[in-house]
Amino acid sequence: MNHDAYDDSYIRGILNMVKTIAMVGVSANVSRPSYFAFKYLLERRYHMIPVNPGLAGTELLGQKAYGKLADIPEPVDMVDIFRNSQYALGVVEEAIAMSRVPK
Repeated sequence: MNHDAYDDSYIRGILNMVKTIAMVGVSANVSRPSYFAFKYLLERRYHMIPVNPGLAGTELLGQKAYGKLADIPEPVDMVDIFRNSQYALGVVEEAIAMSRVPK
């Protein structure tokens, strides 16, 4: 598989299986791309979980926000990262460390 470019049908297949998405680095600032992406996915009926230390304990578009992935008390199907690339590895390691019970 070419990991430099994914076919639309492949991505659609993944998104058809995903129900819960944790978005790391989402912003409450309505002019930020992460806010638009979060709102877009929420409007398409994905269960969205905002992850941002600055928003922890508050709500974003009616969804409870968490400071880090490890704080989320439920299984997550996908982690969407809106952070600078220098921080991405840490988020990936945190995502891998999450325990998820297969359905």
